[in-house]
Amino acid sequence: MHRCLKRIVAIAVVAGAVVTVSSLSAQPSERPAFVIVERTATTGPESIQQEYAKLARDILPKYGGRYLARSQSNLLLEGDGSVPCCMAILEFPSVDAAKRWYESPENKEATKVRQSGAKFRLVAIEGLPTGK
Repeated sequence: MHRCLKRIVAIAVVAGAVVTVSSLSAQPSERPAFVIVERTATTGPESIQQEYAKLARDILPKYGGRYLARSQSNLLLEGDGSVPCCMAILEFPSVDAAKRWYESPENKEATKVRQSGAKFRLVAIEGLPTGK
């Protein structure tokens, strides 16, 4: 009887581990989003972009966003064309969060400031699952 009880306990432990592993893998993985900002042309004084940067710093966190990189010193590693003068990479918890940020009333107002001194291209890409 003692040996039988050990087998039952062993089977229960293995079954519990299988259930735990399968429930973990069944959970949806979170996929962050990244927005790549490229200034394609400067049409006004740099002070306009500095004004926009102050506005953006306050708006981004409301949508879970943050700057990963901002640079005016970029290196073209491959491809044709000129190197963009100014680029940024933003991180958001999801593509939906990036979209909410971009379409928000606060950002639409800030975008008017940004676009009054330069032309931009913004691209949102979905990141790899975080695997939490």
